[in-house]
Amino acid sequence: MLYKKFQPDKSLAPFVECYYQWEGLADEPLTVQSPPNGYSAIVFNLGRPYASSQGSANLTQVPRAFVSGQFTANYRLHLHGVISNVGAVLRPATIHNFFGIRMSQLVNARASLSFLNGIDETQLWDRINLSKTINERVTTLEELLTQHLATGKSNLSIIDEAIDYIDNCKGCITVDAVAVQLGISRRYLEKRFLEKVGISPKYYARIKRFSVLSNEIAHSKRIDWQHIVAHYGFHDQSHLVKEFIEFNQMNPTQYHLLHQEMIRHVKT
Repeated sequence: MLYKKFQPDKSLAPFVECYYQWEGLADEPLTVQSPPNGYSAIVFNLGRPYASSQGSANLTQVPRAFVSGQFTANYRLHLHGVISNVGAVLRPATIHNFFGIRMSQLVNARASLSFLNGIDETQLWDRINLSKTINERVTTLEELLTQHLATGKSNLSIIDEAIDYIDNCKGCITVDAVAVQLGISRRYLEKRFLEKVGISPKYYARIKRFSVLSNEIAHSKRIDWQHIVAHYGFHDQSHLVKEFIEFNQMNPTQYHLLHQEMIRHVKT
């Protein structure tokens, strides 16, 4: 399988984490697990239709083109056949800032692109699908988002600063500390955060911390668990395991072994 990232134009960098291409072939049914990462996304599936599941929920068919918000726990993609995805990984408040969507509506959800105001899903799908190269597809995504850039900039607020501050702290920060740093009340921070991000700032910080530490675990051949516990502010190793099971439905050791196995099959 091939997974490749593309950087956005500088003007979009405050709103777009990256664009990506995911290509491959699953000769046999394949389940891919993904932990929460704090980002939202716009995704086009140009390959065989696939389903998703989260927790003990039944399989749900994934739209051919969708927008998603925050995921609060591990989800699974159930694939079989040609894999061909292209998408934009977006900062937590980008969908709200660009399209005015209350992000609580998109928590643990994938909605058709028609959910977004001003998007002609059929026209956009045809343009992406008929493009012959990944560069053309990325250009289409870039043009789509650039159309809404002025609106996005006008909707930036102190909540976007709060998101950046939590990210810079790798999620290892309290809500009270964020409020004090920005000179706002905790109540205001929590209320506006729910609107812009979809979850509370406390929960977002937990997800961000989990995302950063799980990425470190996934890409390290050897793990110093005591370092992980101390560096990310856990009470002890059992606290780390509890957090991992809540967000990823497996313990840290299982995740490390699983990801090491996946790396062998993925080209970047």
